[in-house]
Amino acid sequence: MKVVVLMGGYGTRMRPHSWSRPKPVLQVGRNTVIGHILDNLTAVTTEEVILVVGYKGEQIERWAREHYGHLDLRFVYQHEPLGQAHALWLCDDLLDEGEVVVLLGDIIIEADFERIARGDLPTGAPPADAVFQTMAIDDPRHFGCLTTGPDGFIDRIIEKPQTGDYRLALAGAYWFRDGRVLWKTLDQTLKSGRQTNGEYFLADTFQIMLERGDRIGTQAIRSIVDIGSPGNRLAANQRILARDAGRHSAPPTLGDSVAIVPPVFIDPSAVIERSVIGPNVTIGRDARVADAVIADSIIDPGAAVTGCVLRGSIIGANAVLEGAAQALILGDDSKVAIAGG
Repeated sequence: MKVVVLMGGYGTRMRPHSWSRPKPVLQVGRNTVIGHILDNLTAVTTEEVILVVGYKGEQIERWAREHYGHLDLRFVYQHEPLGQAHALWLCDDLLDEGEVVVLLGDIIIEADFERIARGDLPTGAPPADAVFQTMAIDDPRHFGCLTTGPDGFIDRIIEKPQTGDYRLALAGAYWFRDGRVLWKTLDQTLKSGRQTNGEYFLADTFQIMLERGDRIGTQAIRSIVDIGSPGNRLAANQRILARDAGRHSAPPTLGDSVAIVPPVFIDPSAVIERSVIGPNVTIGRDARVADAVIADSIIDPGAAVTGCVLRGSIIGANAVLEGAAQALILGDDSKVAIAGG
């Protein structure tokens, strides 16, 4: 089974950090966004893993080849931001008649990917042409929503409905039985000129599939973590640290002058002195922290934090912070010294 991950966006909601780094390589817990995605897909990465990249895509390629070089990686560059359907259409030469899973690159999904071809269809149902992973929601106005018929297959997809009648949304992960049929449908979407705000949307491709009678099943996910903004990144960090608390070894021994309030992730190369760390804190590679109290925060690789009390903060890569800030979103390579800190 092939896997395609779409990561061509600019990450505008993640600024200032996405000015210098694309969103998929930002750290959340002990791994980056794309690292968590690939780890969750271990069971189905049996063929090529195709990463469609755009903005600062060379950073994504370099990181993936360094850390996941055991996978059969392929990179496709989307040089114009023309939408997800266009990004997937660019994979023309890499999509054959076999199965393919497509995921969005700014969310981390846990699901039973080994069973995705079967979905949650009733016993005895005919095989599906596609299976879309779904999640239950309370407010449908910000999601692509769907309904299913008595046979268990999707019979309607509605983009951001303004009524409260819909409680099932697309989760951002899709399985297709035949990659060539998928590409031909994407090609039909682009040739039709169906665009919204200058972009080609997957929802229009899905609509073409329904109109021609394709059988699209559903599969409920176990969990989803959105990494769309600094606030979402902090919330995702908290969730992932809590999830991984019993799965991995404790932080490195840091000495009597350091107190740890779990869950936390501290890279073994980080240097921590005379500080209280946690809960819900990630400290990246080669970071340095001294005389600080830090909770609910992310200290990115190479950052230096001294004499601070931080909560709900993200300190960017190689940034330097000195002083008594309480909450701060500090971009990469910045330097801030707060008087009286």
